[in-house]
Amino acid sequence: MLNISITPFGIVYIVLAIIAFCHSYQAVAKVFAFSYLFQTTAIFAIGNTGFMPYLIGPILLIIKGIRLKKEVPRDVKNIQIISLVFIVFIIAQSFLAKYFFEGQVMVYEQGGMETALAKGMVPYYFSMKQCIQWVYLLLNIGGLISLIKHKQYLDQSFSRKIIENSVLFISFIGIWKYIADNFGGWFPETFFFNNLSFDLNNIWQSVGGKMRFTSIFVEASICGLFLALFWWNTFFTKTKNKIIFSSIILLCLLLTVASTGFFCFLFGAALYLIKKRNIKVIIFLFIIGTSFYLLAQYLNLLDIVYDMTINKSGSESAEVRSKIMMSGLQIFKDTYGLGVGLGASNGSGLALTLLGQIGFLGCSLFLGWLYFIVKYLSNRQIKMQLCLWVLFFGMCTSVGYLSFPILWLELIIVCCSSANILDNKSAA
Repeated sequence: MLNISITPFGIVYIVLAIIAFCHSYQAVAKVFAFSYLFQTTAIFAIGNTGFMPYLIGPILLIIKGIRLKKEVPRDVKNIQIISLVFIVFIIAQSFLAKYFFEGQVMVYEQGGMETALAKGMVPYYFSMKQCIQWVYLLLNIGGLISLIKHKQYLDQSFSRKIIENSVLFISFIGIWKYIADNFGGWFPETFFFNNLSFDLNNIWQSVGGKMRFTSIFVEASICGLFLALFWWNTFFTKTKNKIIFSSIILLCLLLTVASTGFFCFLFGAALYLIKKRNIKVIIFLFIIGTSFYLLAQYLNLLDIVYDMTINKSGSESAEVRSKIMMSGLQIFKDTYGLGVGLGASNGSGLALTLLGQIGFLGCSLFLGWLYFIVKYLSNRQIKMQLCLWVLFFGMCTSVGYLSFPILWLELIIVCCSSANILDNKSAA
């Protein structure tokens, strides 16, 4: 008999979700957005699988929005249509892949990349993991569409508050855990790390004799991507105490010693400078870079940062990521460009992983869906598209799955932002 139990975190989450559901649509939307931070924390433990909060959040949000009055703009209807087509294609393509390629195409099984590489490639077989990916995709898209359809029920500070609260929460928990890991002390690990569907051994990572800053994410690279992305979110929003928030994020990013985070931050800077060519921002970023260097020197992290960035190409981690990533291209070739099904194989970078999983047509539909999202932002003069490109750059180098929680959290933030959210005085 399957063992099902509620976690301590689950008790707290369910109570808060019920209170929010009885209060307002915006309260449920905040719970929904905040749910994406808890990738390693489950509400229910079902055997060896964790039932994550971001499976509950969108269901509550969709139900809460059913009776709300709404006028659906044309560009939102386009997003709905392309989303429906994409989901139908994903499901149909998986069954076709099962019919044509089951047992014939070699894949890396889902799981930790090092574990997958150690096991080697195995013949593809249709599994429930693919069905779970459909559920993730359906709920994530459904929740996002619900928000943009009912955006009038959110106040103008919705996205800003999500950014501020997320940064404060991740920073506080991360610093607490970092101090406990490296200098001793108590940290409630069983409260935050109870999702057994992840290889939680990845959480306890060390570099140079010190445990890395991971906060409540699966690994330091994902935490680094979150921090780099939210630095740019903070940069683009009219956030009070922007300098303080930016400094906290940079400190935490440095402590992750994550090449993904460092390069995502630099990628955002390159995009911004190419587009704006603003001398004030160049000076500002130079000061930030100098401060970053001096802080790394003070914390004796310069050699470690060098090894994790410039010298990373020859590391074992880079070799593992490269082999897993390139397998997507091989699967694409072996399936004649049709793909083997979403979630059917392990992957590192998003681009090549999607090519192998959903093929040329599926990737075209995904890019079409992304086009309508960006067009929706442009039509409303929301100037945070750069944050999306920073995110996708990070995912193309390190994260190979569409159920990635930070992806959907960022889409919520940019799609629910107010028009002209860019603070022209400090960031233009």
